[in-house]
Amino acid sequence: MAVNYDDGRRGLITSRDLRVCAFYAGWLNASNKINTNNVPRQDAESCRQALNQLINQAIPDKNQQAGLLSEMEIARDENVLPLDCFDWLRQNERATFWLWAYLCKAGDYEFGIGPPANAEFGKNWYQRINLSLSPASHHERIHILIAFFDNIYISTPPVNHLKKQVMEKLKDRWKIIYSKPLPLKWLPDEEDAVLWAWNNLQKVQQEKAGNIGGLYMSLSTPGLTTWLTPLSHSERNLALRAAIDLWDDAPDTKRLFLLNLNKAWNQQKLRQSRTDKKALNTYLKNETKTRLDFMAERSGVRISDMLEMLINDHYRKTCGGE
Repeated sequence: MAVNYDDGRRGLITSRDLRVCAFYAGWLNASNKINTNNVPRQDAESCRQALNQLINQAIPDKNQQAGLLSEMEIARDENVLPLDCFDWLRQNERATFWLWAYLCKAGDYEFGIGPPANAEFGKNWYQRINLSLSPASHHERIHILIAFFDNIYISTPPVNHLKKQVMEKLKDRWKIIYSKPLPLKWLPDEEDAVLWAWNNLQKVQQEKAGNIGGLYMSLSTPGLTTWLTPLSHSERNLALRAAIDLWDDAPDTKRLFLLNLNKAWNQQKLRQSRTDKKALNTYLKNETKTRLDFMAERSGVRISDMLEMLINDHYRKTCGGE
């Protein structure tokens, strides 16, 4: 049956905040007070009017409505985080990517809020809420994180501000990560370089996932590279850092991987720099070698570069070539 939302313009709910109105709709449904499945949630005013209409129909008594509003406001105070709780993420793409990826796979008790009654075994909050596993931008991840917290319903009373406590713990966890040296600081922000590092990390994490079995398999969080496919260079660059930030179960293995990756990168760059060069093995008198060292140091170049300069200069003078 079609609902005439005009009747809800003046009613119990006065908030013009879409997050608050959407929460009320979800809360009324989850608490089995009123079926709000058909309430529009695209804009605050339509949502507000629809809720007021349904409340007026289901609970016409004004005293009962006042009691319902009191329950809803207490629940809102517990469940709807102020937007400034997300300020530490808005200007920090790295922190946002880390938190999003962490929540995708974190178990309920690790996250800090236990599962709802009759929750399906094997799923966490992120999976139950059914949010995207492939957001394409920082803005989309912020939107998802707000929706994630908004769609967890904590029963009230009492009001314990559990979500605020959890958010503060997550922020503290990020502060510890951020206080450590920036991972892959030496890696240039170039598509080929980032893809090379991503593929190397993916190989390590896939091998780890393949070697884990039994109970530990269900308790271990899979590496980010094993389940995420970045859609652009900038996204892969952020994802690469997030994958390192999330790697906290084997610090020695992580440290060794980063050392080996840096070494492999330096060797690769060295090979590339020598593609048009040949090795030269020769002997010089001690006095000549000392002079060569002095000339190189005075010119601020390597000995090999100094030799090239001397040879090419002499060639131009005696052979007339370039």
